[in-house]
Amino acid sequence: MNVVSLFAGCGGLDKGFEQAGFNVIWANEFDETIHATYRLNHPKTVLNTSDIRTLSGKDIPDCDGIIGGPPCQAWSEGGKGLGIVDPRGQLFLDYIRIVKEKKPKFFLIENVRGILDKRHKESLDIFLSELSTAGYRIIYELLNAANYKIPQDRYRVFFIGIRKDLKNKFIFPDSACDTPITLRKAIGDITEPPRLFCDEIVLEDNPVRSNHDVYNGPYDAKYMARNRVRTWDEPSFTIQAQARNEPQHPQAPKMTFISSNNRIFARGFERLYRRLSVRECARIQTFPDSFHFIYSDVKDGYKMVGNAVPPRLAWYLANNLKKAFAEYFPNNSIHNQQVKKVTIDKIAEQYPKHIVDNTTRLKLTEHQLELDKHVLISLVKKDNMVHYIDRSAKIYYTGRRFPSTIALNKLYYFMPYIKGKGVRDLYLIKVARVGSKHEVHPECDVNDFRLVFEIEYIDQIFNDFLPIHLNIWRTFTDTTLSILLKINTDE
Repeated sequence: MNVVSLFAGCGGLDKGFEQAGFNVIWANEFDETIHATYRLNHPKTVLNTSDIRTLSGKDIPDCDGIIGGPPCQAWSEGGKGLGIVDPRGQLFLDYIRIVKEKKPKFFLIENVRGILDKRHKESLDIFLSELSTAGYRIIYELLNAANYKIPQDRYRVFFIGIRKDLKNKFIFPDSACDTPITLRKAIGDITEPPRLFCDEIVLEDNPVRSNHDVYNGPYDAKYMARNRVRTWDEPSFTIQAQARNEPQHPQAPKMTFISSNNRIFARGFERLYRRLSVRECARIQTFPDSFHFIYSDVKDGYKMVGNAVPPRLAWYLANNLKKAFAEYFPNNSIHNQQVKKVTIDKIAEQYPKHIVDNTTRLKLTEHQLELDKHVLISLVKKDNMVHYIDRSAKIYYTGRRFPSTIALNKLYYFMPYIKGKGVRDLYLIKVARVGSKHEVHPECDVNDFRLVFEIEYIDQIFNDFLPIHLNIWRTFTDTTLSILLKINTDE
């Protein structure tokens, strides 16, 4: 099914729908500080950058669904709460106008829970009446992201509309977890210190980890009025769109109570207090590390992350819409899926016996390259190359066939061959195992098992990408570092 995204932001909602199998064919986002990020991470989607108030239905392609979250500031409990009087609140009416003009099969609207406040009842009644008159059955529900395997307490309202002439019925997803995902599980592996910024322009990528930049500006009295620290064993507070209001990193103790609306950083531990970085906030929002945010002001990085719908929550909602419109997904296998028990021996039946004889990898001695070790070169397609370009890749899933002539226990290094570019970077193969792409791509079949390589970036071997002339006529090619270097020296 084809979907149009309004008020797309950086595309968290879009990402979840893409993972669920929807085609996000067109998106609108007016904020120019977001455009580069959206285009980088959604290369297949046409991005329109016009003011939505100037658009009509004729400017937007026909689609099966419309998704989006009109600006929330007018309804936010933390703001002035001007509602529909606020020009930003009136943008909700533009969303409705486009729904009425395009008449999609369904729509999804996301907003803050403040829109359900009594003071906004009249406005909400107007919105619901307009949508109902347009021919839609509407249901809405307040959801906490923490109930859907997202490591933060984040309450948002979702409105789902199904066209009245259709028999399809949407049901909100049940809670997906009994125990909240903790900060330790979400960001515990990010141990390197971030780059500190106040109002400085970010002129280059973080050399250590993509977007691991942190705002280091002052704290206002409102911020210091309550505790801003959650422990490692708790989910995060809500990730905010304003840099100065981000939660503190869990390495610090909880703030000390002084009096009503007055707390301080615990004495003797002041050095431990810092805001979460952009990348840490993105992790908590369930953006993959391969999702790269482009900004010249670190505050814009926080804004993109904080305003987004967590992709994982979007996936749960999209998946239930997929169930509601199952007839449009003929290969839909999401109903009553049961994970099969598969062992390494079982999957080895699909491959030559000697290929899958040992899956244990040893750690490479730091900075010591072993030229006689086997390197597995694997083709990376253009639609899956971002995290190899920025070197954030942690895992590689093979195709259904693994035509390697070298046993797994002899494969030591991995080099991604970027389609249209060549090879450049060397990775250590830490572990080879059986797994399913469903682990990180929820849209994939849980029973579609592959060989999986857990990898770790080591170094850049060549100054630039080299289109090597090894026999890359199939997915994998085996060689050694010494042979690879000799081939390219001879050429």
